[in-house]
Amino acid sequence: MTAGTLMGLAAQLVAVGLVGFASGDVLLRRAQVSAPAWSAGAPERALAAIVGGVAFAALAMVANIVTGGAVFGTPAVIPLAAVVLVASRVRALPALRARTLPLLPLAAIALLLVALYVVPAVVAGSGVRSGDPPWHLGWTEQLLGGEAVPLGPAPELGRNAYPWGWHAVLATAVRLVPGSTVLVAHETLHLIVVAGIPLGAACIARRLDRRAGWAGAAAAGLIGGFGWLSPNASFVTTPSEAIGKADLVVTSPNAVYALMPPALPRELSLVLLAALATFLLMEIGTNNRALDLACGVMAGLAGLVNVPLFVSALSWSIAASLAAPRRQRLHKLLALIIPAVAVFALWAGPVVANYVRYGGFVNISKLGTEWPLATALASWGLLLPLAAGGMLVVARQVRAAPPDQKGLTCIAFALATALLLALSLASRTFEWNLGGNATLLHQGRVWPPAHLLGTAFAGVGAWHLYCLLAARRRAAGVTALGALFALGAASPVIASSDMTEILSEGREGFIYASDDVAPGSFVRRAAAHLQPDDVIAVRAAGGDDLAWLLWQFSGARLARYEDPRLEGNDLRIRYAELAHEWDLRIAGNGFAPTAVVRKSVDRTYSRAEVVASGRYAGRDWVLIRRPPTVLRSQG
Repeated sequence: MTAGTLMGLAAQLVAVGLVGFASGDVLLRRAQVSAPAWSAGAPERALAAIVGGVAFAALAMVANIVTGGAVFGTPAVIPLAAVVLVASRVRALPALRARTLPLLPLAAIALLLVALYVVPAVVAGSGVRSGDPPWHLGWTEQLLGGEAVPLGPAPELGRNAYPWGWHAVLATAVRLVPGSTVLVAHETLHLIVVAGIPLGAACIARRLDRRAGWAGAAAAGLIGGFGWLSPNASFVTTPSEAIGKADLVVTSPNAVYALMPPALPRELSLVLLAALATFLLMEIGTNNRALDLACGVMAGLAGLVNVPLFVSALSWSIAASLAAPRRQRLHKLLALIIPAVAVFALWAGPVVANYVRYGGFVNISKLGTEWPLATALASWGLLLPLAAGGMLVVARQVRAAPPDQKGLTCIAFALATALLLALSLASRTFEWNLGGNATLLHQGRVWPPAHLLGTAFAGVGAWHLYCLLAARRRAAGVTALGALFALGAASPVIASSDMTEILSEGREGFIYASDDVAPGSFVRRAAAHLQPDDVIAVRAAGGDDLAWLLWQFSGARLARYEDPRLEGNDLRIRYAELAHEWDLRIAGNGFAPTAVVRKSVDRTYSRAEVVASGRYAGRDWVLIRRPPTVLRSQG
């Protein structure tokens, strides 16, 4: 990464961290998390800070919708709101300092996580790849360009159908640090995810056994499968190419590989799910309805970032209610579900209305690879016996007198996740379409929550193994645990090395460190002259790739676009009637552009009409503006 990128990344981390801590402190105080017996420690407050950052972005997004795009479209609004918020919580800083963690283990695990999952992107220059991130780049640019909601690249026919929580967080990070970019914000969120998922596992493990947190974090961040034993062990970034294995695969059921770049909405939603589980466990025995309401908000926030994990959040909320004492179940369920649905409805309400209005959804999602259950579980490697051992320890505590209510609730989470996994297997077998939402019950959306719980149980199992061995000789416990985690980390080490090579060579869609999109490139200079309400036409053979990049860096619409992988609906419009209208318009005259990109050798323009020029893919290009009627006639 360049010095400028690293500085922007550091500035965004500090700004987002301050806002997150302040917002998280407000959330905890509103939830009355103050009783000494169960108050939040440093790990829980750090997790609450991530929730707080997402909550701040979601509130900013609601205000953006109400103001017609003015909140994110006006550079000063978010920084001013952040300054007011942080200033109001300055008095909470001493409480943060009072909850310190042992520095040596914290530094050790932080260095390991950074070395495995962050350094590859730093060395290569960027961890962003093609696939979903281009959509997130363009949608976020539309928010920054003054759109109320991200509508997509289709002129006139664009309607929001993707949860805007992720884009709100990206836009917030960009606005908090003037001059930073959405690409940098992706790297910032990757760092937050790399820290947040192990932190979430640690917090859940700490609710089961206060001493198991470090082991839970290590299990979530370090333990891969046994793929390293394969003669040709290598990391696969295209799951369809993974023949007969689920370890060392980017979308493996072993979600340790989700820590590899780039960060995606699913991972951030998983952190929110971990926070939900942590604070649900923290509420046990207190009858704190304010905390239940806060947990409901966390579940809703998870849905604003990723819909399938909202299903997991709802299932865990129901499980926690059923595990509660009989007289509390209904009240707890309502306190969790009502705010969860209310928050989720901020996005889902308009989408449901459009779903009815425009004839339902077109199924545009290409479902990822799904593995047989035995293959999937084998990818967990040493995590599987550790998790089983930890679950056995927790089950024994549940059966004791008095029963461990936290353990019972965590087992209820596991049973709810197992039910979702069974439904995902049925969905694949019977090809359930779910109204164009087949991803809701796709295995790839169920395994990450299952793995999260597995790492928490593994933390308990690892700690009890250490205690068993250390009772005779402390060195034996340290050696055994060190050996377990070292063996478990073998596959992630291979994956990290391979990922560094892939990123450095710009393979597998990791193109965002290339000269074609570097600062000062034609793509960046042209995008600076475009707005989301512009319509671009690239007048050259094979110009779709350039048009697609311009959408990503400006949010501008595309007058015409052809995806060779698709037959119609090239811009993946979600609503059926609008997708059909797109195909009809493209088959005809298409859409009138407000800006045109041409090769500079095409002398069909005057120099005065050129607003940007430069090289892309080894050729010289110009961006020109003319009245729409002239642009259309010369197409």
